[in-house]
Amino acid sequence: MTIDPLSDRLPASVGLRAVTYRPAAAAQWRDWLSGEERACVDAFGAESRRREFLAGRAAARLLLADRLSTTPGAVPLRRHEDGGVDVGAEPWHVSIAHSGPHAIAAAAPHAVGADLERIQPRDPAVATFLFRPADRGLVDRLPYGADAALILCWALKEAVLKARRSGFRTSPKALRLSVDPEAATARVEIEGEAPWHIHYARLDGYWGAVALPEAP
Repeated sequence: MTIDPLSDRLPASVGLRAVTYRPAAAAQWRDWLSGEERACVDAFGAESRRREFLAGRAAARLLLADRLSTTPGAVPLRRHEDGGVDVGAEPWHVSIAHSGPHAIAAAAPHAVGADLERIQPRDPAVATFLFRPADRGLVDRLPYGADAALILCWALKEAVLKARRSGFRTSPKALRLSVDPEAATARVEIEGEAPWHIHYARLDGYWGAVALPEAP
């Protein structure tokens, strides 16, 4: 997967790495995992879920190995109780996303969230989960076609929810989303919080999105 359309526009503080699952690489990726991560992989019943986990951790470990000047297996990744990923005592934030055989990881010295979604037909009723009634017209206004626009809105909101480390424990309806298609950026406002800025791009039939705190 080519991520240059997205990574080239990110601030210098944000790193982005992508990998595509390959059976030939899986054994090495597994060797990089901690004991906790291996136990997590082994607990998955579905082979597809094991592949997604391996690819996601490989992307994060390769990215952070460069940042920490170490090897992928020495990166101190650990799962936080909120479902996110920590980097030991290092002052790095990391976010992992996967879809099909592809995975991306974003890392920064500040909050960051990444999402990756395949562009494919989706039930229009998903909009009722994403938006309050007054906000649903955004999908129709975007110049991408109905399915692509709906999936983009999902990716933009999920990237912010991951940056907040809340996931869908926070209703996506609480996120007020605005999109600038010309700049390929978006903004999310949540009542009582500082706003979020999101960069997005089409990546080989997928939407990739990276959210970070909006600069004051």
